[in-house]
Amino acid sequence: MPADVDDAGGSELSFHSDTHSEGHCKESFTNGQGSTFDVVAWAPGSQEYGIYNLLICRDTVLQAEKPEELSNLKVVETRFCKFPEEPPNRRRGVGGGARAPNGHGPGEDDEDCISEGDHGEVTCPASWSGRPRSWWRVHNQLGEDLLVREGVSLRSAQIRRVAPGELVQQAGLARSLTQGGAKGCIRLPVRPSGWVTADATKAGGPKYLVRASVPRWRVVWSPPESRNGKQDAGVIVREEEDLTSGEVTVLHRGDVVEQAGPCITLPDGIVRMPVTATIIRRADQENGEGEGANGHTEKRSSASGKTAGWVTVDASMVGGPVFFKPVSEADRSEKLQQQHQQQQQQ
Repeated sequence: MPADVDDAGGSELSFHSDTHSEGHCKESFTNGQGSTFDVVAWAPGSQEYGIYNLLICRDTVLQAEKPEELSNLKVVETRFCKFPEEPPNRRRGVGGGARAPNGHGPGEDDEDCISEGDHGEVTCPASWSGRPRSWWRVHNQLGEDLLVREGVSLRSAQIRRVAPGELVQQAGLARSLTQGGAKGCIRLPVRPSGWVTADATKAGGPKYLVRASVPRWRVVWSPPESRNGKQDAGVIVREEEDLTSGEVTVLHRGDVVEQAGPCITLPDGIVRMPVTATIIRRADQENGEGEGANGHTEKRSSASGKTAGWVTVDASMVGGPVFFKPVSEADRSEKLQQQHQQQQQQ
């Protein structure tokens, strides 16, 4: 199976212009399904009014004298008014906050446009070492799932759970509860949505989150060799989560990428993941270029943690392969495979 699957669709919209029987220009729009809108229609009996005649009526109304009942009212013709462009929404409030173009959570540059929910909890800025797009791990010794709630309030609806050891990504600035029995609890917005308790030590509870490094994934899939013995295909990095979006680059087995945000699952079960501009090629790893103390190559390309593209992690639900595994898991599997081969040779 190829690295991802493309499909396409489309719709039609047409515009027609001809001459009316009375000599006027007749214009109509057709949406491709047979319905037509006549811009010069005027049939009060069937309540059909074209835009052309409605504009004539409007012009007549504007020229009419103001009725005595409205003589003390001032009227402004908004067509001649210039209004300033609405600034980006930078306030906290009820709603979903600013959305990314793909509709999956806050946009890259709007981390502080995060909804605090409907319960009106009194909060203040919290002293928290993290920043938007930082990664955190649910404390392994917590002994219970971390609850993700709709808003900053502990009374808001629960939307999902995160198991100990799993990762969450910070979406905006932390807030501290200032009232009630949970006073002092630090609440943190996470991607793609919701709030979690990061630290409840000031309220007599545990610390729920500990800092984690950026998740790294290794390509574990390689295409079957062609007849000439070459492997030209690879895993495609696309511009958007949509499988039909433009191609950014191609990855090959052994290459490593950094995760930029939460994975999403498409309706057919395919798991897609946003990645940053940091790509560590297998060839660079083998040459030992930029290898750090942690054993990983640190060759970066001015990455800032923002999304540079999307890859398919797992297509097994549609009969395809697993393309990526976490670096630690992939390295462990490769070691076991090498040991097994050595045992067979002996």
